[in-house]
Order: sequence, then C-alpha cells, then structure tokens
Amino acid sequence: MLKNTSEYKRFVWELNNIINLENMENENIIFLCLGTNRVIGDAFGPVVGSALKKVGFKNNKIKIIGDLENVVTYNNINNKIKFINVNYRNSMVIVLDSALSNQSDVGRVFIQNRGLKYAESLRKKNNTVGNISIKAVVGEDSFDVNKNFSNLMDVNIKQIEYVSAIVASGIVEVMNKKENIGKNICK
Repeated sequence: MLKNTSEYKRFVWELNNIINLENMENENIIFLCLGTNRVIGDAFGPVVGSALKKVGFKNNKIKIIGDLENVVTYNNINNKIKFINVNYRNSMVIVLDSALSNQSDVGRVFIQNRGLKYAESLRKKNNTVGNISIKAVVGEDSFDVNKNFSNLMDVNIKQIEYVSAIVASGIVEVMNKKENIGKNICK
C-alpha cells in the first residue's frame, strides 16, 4: 500500500512541517501544477493537479491551477501568475513541477520552503514563482537542452504515476489534517 512506503511517509512529514496552520486560516492556498500532457516526463504537475481536482477539498480556500486538461506551461505561466495575483492576492502558492537532477535522485520528491525556477532544465530564462516548491525528479540532467528534452520524452509513465500518487495522496492527507486541526482550535 502506498501510504506505508517510506517515500510517502517522508513526503507527508516534510509537507506537514512546511505548511503553517496560520496560512490555512488567513489566505488561499494555490497549488500551481506546472507541466504538459504532451511530454511524459513533464506531466507530473498536471497529473497531480487532475488527481487533486478529482478528490476535491472541503476547504474552499484551496485552489488547483493546472491539470491534464488545462496545462500550465512556460508559454502561459505569466498569464496564470497574473490571474493568481488579481484573484487570489496574498495567497500561499505551492508550485509542483518535474525536474531533472543527478541519476541518484531520480524518483525522489523534494519540497523546499521557497519558490521554484520553472523550465530550468531546458535552460529557459525565467523567474521564480511561488512560496513553496514540490519537485519530482524524473530523469537525469545532461546539462544540454536537446538531451534534456529527450530525457523528458523517455520517462516511464509508471514512474510519473507512482510519484504523482505519492504527492497527490500526501497533499490530500496533509490538507485534510490541517483543516481538521484548524476547526478544533477555533472552537
């Protein structure tokens, strides 16, 4: 079972420690799921976004932007950021994206308490977006744009499904737990 794996337990523990309860009470939490459904290795964000939308959240302050039907890519991310800034000011933005790194990190998920530089493995000029980043390492960084694109095309779909299931299930568990704690504190 997925929830008994060490990867799942580590992810839930780390996410739980990064997201502050106060943030859930005072502002929207936006999950900005980056990637495309046209490249397997870049589909992590949209797969997680679709899974989160399918499950749904009771808390209407939790928003999901980016899924398999409405992707957020390098080409439209500036419009999505403007949309967030206009409609959800002062929100906590948690950015999810695929990443390339060392071979030893492939299959791992990293959470950082800072924004994310998107499209970095393709050496695109970009800005940092978000407050918290969740990156799934799906392949090795060759430090060459063409090889990296090829690496993203050659990722096994089972790997994307596995890390996406860990992250989506972990997010649901943490957000539901935080929501219940918040309700008990406010009583």
